[in-house]
Amino acid sequence: MRKPIIMEVRENEEKWPTEKIEEIQQNLFEYLKDYRAENPGYTKHSVMGPAGKLLTILSASMFGENVDSYVGYIENIHESQSKKHLSPEGRERLRSATQALIELKQNASERYFLKIVRAVDYGVYYLKMKEIAKAVEEKKAREEEKNAEGEQK
Repeated sequence: MRKPIIMEVRENEEKWPTEKIEEIQQNLFEYLKDYRAENPGYTKHSVMGPAGKLLTILSASMFGENVDSYVGYIENIHESQSKKHLSPEGRERLRSATQALIELKQNASERYFLKIVRAVDYGVYYLKMKEIAKAVEEKKAREEEKNAEGEQK
């Protein structure tokens, strides 16, 4: 005999928390300004750094609802993988994003929370890739300007 399938249904799932998601995305994006990978790349895993790991362990409830444990875990990963140390502002951004994610998790079904995490994940990735693309374009412009000055001499 098959085991019965149990579904969790909540009434408050109708309102998508857009503002909260954007706030979390911005906090994680700002936190990632302190992260410089030892081996930089353009893969999603490389671009997201420890922020991607935070979303994974939060989805799995690795530390329950303990914000300090999540922040400590991510800070440990940050220090071992980044060329740049975590600033107090970055730590506060990380803590704010973690706290907000835990609050969302408490008020949502697991399935709904996973959708929220996915939205945060790809939102932060988009912001980071936009920043990287802008930096590449600025670098190209500077090089072209420098080459144009060299040709005029």
